[in-house]
Amino acid sequence: MYTWTSRLVLLMGLALSQPLVSMADVPLPKTVMLRAQDLTVQGAAGYCPDPATLKQTDGAVAVLLGRCNDQTSIAPAIITITFGRAGSAAAMAAGGAELAAFFATEAGRKSLSRRGRAADVSVTSARSVGDVFLFRVADRGEGTYWRGMTALKGRTVSVKVSGPDLDEATSRKLVEDTAKALRRANR
Repeated sequence: MYTWTSRLVLLMGLALSQPLVSMADVPLPKTVMLRAQDLTVQGAAGYCPDPATLKQTDGAVAVLLGRCNDQTSIAPAIITITFGRAGSAAAMAAGGAELAAFFATEAGRKSLSRRGRAADVSVTSARSVGDVFLFRVADRGEGTYWRGMTALKGRTVSVKVSGPDLDEATSRKLVEDTAKALRRANR
């Protein structure tokens, strides 16, 4: 469950450029199995899921990933992975152009807004790369970040990458690499 303590650990870890670790200083696992959903959460190389941040609501699942350890060669970042409900992957069938059009609408921007306000959000770039729809989001409440969407086991999967010192290219690559890692882990 995502509690104030796990949020505090996450923010402190990011601020200190340290890996996320549980309150008992146990290293993060390389993968987390979501047996009820038949899914495995795995991040890009050097990033691991934090089971303490796992949140499940009505068949949808969200989990945060951070650096697995304190390797300074790995950029400090928060990777948010959200799995939609079973059957939600149908939304991906329309393709990148339709997704870009949706996220340009008020409803689409509102769905991306941290504060739930469409006026706070603009999509500054959108493109399909293989089976991943990538888009750059500017949110007044959160800053600018890359997000990717893909389909996996009948579910829409969203991968969002943010961090204090991430440049645009590194952030985008982390989205793509995380999507690839998820695909490999769920074959």
